[in-house]
Amino acid sequence: MGLLLLASACSPMEAEPSGASANPSALANMPAPLGVAERQLPLPQANAARLAGAGWLSGTRNDYNLSTDSAQDLMVFARSEANFKQSRIWFAQRQGIGWGEVAEAPFSDPRYRDSDPWLTPDGQTLYFVSNRPASGELPNANLDIWRAALEGGSFGVPERLDAVASDGEELGPELHDGWLYFNSSRKGGPAKLAIYRARMNGSGFDAPQPLGAPFNDGAIQGDFTLSSDGRLAVFWSQRDGSSDADLFATCRTKDAWSAAVRLPSPINAPGMDFTPSLSVDDTELRFASMRTSADADVAADVLNGQANIYVVPTSMAIEATRQGLRSTTGESGPEGCDWPGV
Repeated sequence: MGLLLLASACSPMEAEPSGASANPSALANMPAPLGVAERQLPLPQANAARLAGAGWLSGTRNDYNLSTDSAQDLMVFARSEANFKQSRIWFAQRQGIGWGEVAEAPFSDPRYRDSDPWLTPDGQTLYFVSNRPASGELPNANLDIWRAALEGGSFGVPERLDAVASDGEELGPELHDGWLYFNSSRKGGPAKLAIYRARMNGSGFDAPQPLGAPFNDGAIQGDFTLSSDGRLAVFWSQRDGSSDADLFATCRTKDAWSAAVRLPSPINAPGMDFTPSLSVDDTELRFASMRTSADADVAADVLNGQANIYVVPTSMAIEATRQGLRSTTGESGPEGCDWPGV
């Protein structure tokens, strides 16, 4: 989740009118619905950031936090109005060669905000954040981490993760190798918004701890994502005097993480770049961007300054990390940064 959402999340929240929920069977301000065969995720292309799903996945509103299961049978993403208001979780299921129509998650409630969805690779658990209350009906003052079980494509009842909740905002959850990673604005952290992790302990979690360098070295940062082999981490951060949030990558060495490298164009672009997520097979880096320029064949009304979803090959991020480390250290990077075939 990005900077504007953090700002709005830190403001007092009001219950939304019951009519605020979008129609799950159609996208506002969009052309006629596409057929299943036309709803495809783009294959990553070398040296280009490809817009994902113009008109059905990336539209005129804010679209971000794309996540899919390993079988590519289910996708989830977040959609909101301007300034990340009225955020909801949307999903689609594969139907043969393409994707079915996108719709709001069935547990959506117009009184509350849901955002930052992430699917476990087996497609059995959805993690997300929400200001829905643990009890009663009034919205919570902050966004907390929730999860919901999935079975046969059906969503279970959401469960609040009390062990990782705080008096601040919790955002961007992902579960990797038994660790729940997320960003939080809780008091006493190393930054106004910092990345934490909590070890899974049975059905619960141990007390969260902030990550060390190079992750929390900026004014704010979040949306930690990790490759399946644990060698590449990507996150967004506002640091080094930049006014925008940009994507950074770091590689795992024998004993630590390398320095964080700000990823170059076409991954980062003018405007906020955020919510990175690596596909389960580690071939694709997906992220959201508020850039207003892209390939010439993209409909102009989609590039309106709201967030859209983009895809690049993970190898592009890996090579950029190696090049960035080479330019600062004079070497190809420490042990662990040299991926075979890249």
